[in-house]
Amino acid sequence: MSDELQNYQLQLQQVEAALLTDANNEELKKLKIDLEEVIDLTLDLKNKAEEAANLPEYTEPVGIVDEEDEITKSLLAVEEFVARNKTKKIWRVNDTCMAKWNENGQYYEAKIDAIHSNGQVNVTFEAYKNRGVTTLAELKEFTGQKRTLSEAEKLKKGKVNKEYLKKKKLKKQQRFKELEEEREQEKKKWLNFANKAIKTKKTGLTNKSIFASPESVTGRVGIGTCGISGKPMTEFTTAEKWRKGV
Repeated sequence: MSDELQNYQLQLQQVEAALLTDANNEELKKLKIDLEEVIDLTLDLKNKAEEAANLPEYTEPVGIVDEEDEITKSLLAVEEFVARNKTKKIWRVNDTCMAKWNENGQYYEAKIDAIHSNGQVNVTFEAYKNRGVTTLAELKEFTGQKRTLSEAEKLKKGKVNKEYLKKKKLKKQQRFKELEEEREQEKKKWLNFANKAIKTKKTGLTNKSIFASPESVTGRVGIGTCGISGKPMTEFTTAEKWRKGV
């Protein structure tokens, strides 16, 4: 019984150590209580056995048999837990594991990206580099066998990728349309500016024909240099004919 008691105390230490890293684990809390109860009962039985052994004509009480049955059940539960967690993996960032994909509840090879104090774990699935969120309790050790996606899962993933590409294409088309509208507006602004500049230039010029009606009674049609620089109209003298022999 002393060896059993020592074993239970060692198991209790392991559970307490596990609680340091996972303080909110209800299963660990319950098992800690069960172990403490088993240790107390074992100590009590040990003391009773020692006391009874010292009495003359010792006979084992009948009631102890039922009590031992309950203890046996508790011990079996504790031993089962210890067997499950005896080689419990201590996970670290960058470890390779088997993580559950929430889309279908199946486990796939993944790499741990981050471990949070509340037990939440960020992982990246190796097959398609998808990111996911799980918990320490749901992680499993990597067996070395990669599980591939089924055809249905591949089709679903392909559909998701198509939707993503479609949205990306629509976004590019919308941006292209916006750029076209901006260029059209800039074009209109330039045309308006150019037309305005041409009209302004025409307004400052006077195109008048030299054959137009004169503005005064002394003016003459067809003479374009009349009155320029204060000079009067050019006068001509009539040359007389020289008669031969005169």
